[in-house]
Parts: sequence; structure tokens; C-alpha cells
Amino acid sequence: MNTNKSLRIGLLGLTSAVAGFALQGCFAQQPLPECSVTISAAGQGLPPYFVLLTKVDSTGPGTCGDLKTMQVGMQRFRTKANGGDFTVAIRSSPVVDPYLGYNYSENIDDSNDCTNESDCQGVDDILDTCVNFVDDGGIELNDGTPVIAIDDEKGNIDALDGGFVDGAEDGGFIELDLANECGPVPEAIERRDPTDPDGKKLSVIGKMPQFPTAGLCEVTDFTDGAQNFQAETLTLADGSTKVLPAITYSVAWSNFKVINTAKVPSTGFIGDLKFTEGGCTANYKARGFWTGSAYGASSIPCTPTTDEQLSYATECDPNNDLDAGRVFGSGINPDFAPKCDKTLKVCVPSVDLETLK
Repeated sequence: MNTNKSLRIGLLGLTSAVAGFALQGCFAQQPLPECSVTISAAGQGLPPYFVLLTKVDSTGPGTCGDLKTMQVGMQRFRTKANGGDFTVAIRSSPVVDPYLGYNYSENIDDSNDCTNESDCQGVDDILDTCVNFVDDGGIELNDGTPVIAIDDEKGNIDALDGGFVDGAEDGGFIELDLANECGPVPEAIERRDPTDPDGKKLSVIGKMPQFPTAGLCEVTDFTDGAQNFQAETLTLADGSTKVLPAITYSVAWSNFKVINTAKVPSTGFIGDLKFTEGGCTANYKARGFWTGSAYGASSIPCTPTTDEQLSYATECDPNNDLDAGRVFGSGINPDFAPKCDKTLKVCVPSVDLETLK
């Protein structure tokens, strides 16, 4: 027997078998992606979802039906060690903002209101600060307060001339005097629910399946998401006081569906929102999307180029353009076909998110 020939046949057979397994693996049906959410973590520069709201109706006194946008942060937790449904925590800005003290604007520096925005340059997206670049290479506020940027790791302006003033203690973004921020400066009045001092009910908790159905992961069985804030006394800039009455804020979600497909891997969702502020209740249709901003911004400002409600703007383009000096694209999912909203002046999807499921 020709052993060389046998060996040669054996190797060829093994090669064919391996190739067969490889081909089968390539064309075999792939497992479904698990349901997920895009995590929001401010400390890591991960922005929340930016949510567009369309009012359905509203009842009672108040302005709760005037919302156009909001922010939503999410976190997913596995309920079992192996497989099974997930628990999802959803935090919505209308309830979280009062808890963090973001709702009040009594401390206003009129000398630096920047009403003529063409004279200002918004460098810090988080604080939306208007600043001016001066001849010595530094930055200052309209009233002459020096500003220094000390963190260029995220693409921000490098260290500049000017003295250190109060600002972000973590050294990120622009250091500045908050009392001279352009426009209203919120007082840090953190409101509390006496029955929930730690804010455990700020989040809406829901149940998410392990796998999507037709590209959608519907979150159900919601609980919490309400705060009965106690009365607080606000000290104004002139030393006078103002009493903020006790009030209830709550959000209730329904038909909440996160899109989990190859095109939209949890970066978009749709849902119905019921928002209550005191005696006012409003219902909205909501569609949220994640910007993927390299700077941690939940929305990307833009300048409309036409009279159309949604128009092309370079700020919204998901693709970079090195020839034009744009190292990064907008970060928004290209399948959203983002354009500039003429009214909001931010980049928004120009397609119906649910069609991408």
C-alpha cells in the first residue's frame, strides 16, 4: 500500500471537512442579538438619549404640555445568572432635574446675558457658555472674567492664558465663573421627596425581554418614576427669598420599545409618555435617539441651511471630512439620516425610527 498516497488522501479529506464546517458556520443562522440599551454615564462622557416629544393632549393648569424635548438615561441589569429577561432603569429629565436642582434660574447676571449670540462663541456644550477669544490668545466672558480650558483629551481647547476661576472641579471642559454664565444660571436647590430622600424612585423600572421580537424590545411592567417634592426656600441673588411650593413630578411610560437591530443596536426607542407636574398632566408621543457625541452631549447644535423644517447641516453629517477640517462626524447613527431641525436647531433623525427595525 502506498502510505504517502493514503496520507495525501487523508489530509485532503480533513481539509475538505474543515472547509465544510467553515462554510456551514458562515452561512448558518446567527443567534439573535440580546436586547440591550445604550448606557448613559456622565462621568464617562456617555450622553443620555435625546428625546423628541409630540404632544397628544394635556389637562389641568400649568405648562407640562409645553415640552418639546427631554433627556432619558438608561441602564440594563440581568435578573438571572444565565439568560432570562432583563430589568431596565429609565431616568427622565423632568423628574430628575428638580432632584438635582436644575430647574431654577433666579441668579442672572445682566451684564453677561449674551443676547447677541453672534458676539459669543459657545465652547462648553454642557454649560452653554458664551465666551470671547481675545488678542493674547486667551478666552474671557463678556464682562472680562478670564476663562481657562485645561482638558484637551476629549478634543477641547488646550490650556489658554487667563486666571483660574471657579468651574468644573474634575478639570474637564471649560473652567469658569458660574455667576457670569451667559443667560440664566440655575440655583443649586436640590429638591427632595421626604418619603424617598435617596431618590430611589427617580427611575422608572421596567422588564425587558432577553431577545427582540421583529427588531423591537418592548419594556413592560413599569414601576416608580415619581417624586413628591417638599417645599424649599430659594435665596435669590439680591438676598431675598422665594418659597418653592411642594409639588409632584412623575413620568409614566407605555408602549416603550427599544430598537435592537443590526442597523439600530439600541440607539433608538419609541414610546408613549404621560407627564405630571402638580395638577397638570400631558400625554406625548416620544422618539429618542443616542447621539454618540464624542463630547458627551445629548444633543448636537446645528445651523439650518434652508427654509425647510429639516435641512442639511454639516454639524449633523455622520461622516468626517478631513478636507473641510472635520476630524469627527456627528456620531449619530448614519441610518437615522440626521438633519437640522429649524425650530430646535439641533440634529435629529429625518426618518421614522420604527421603520429601521
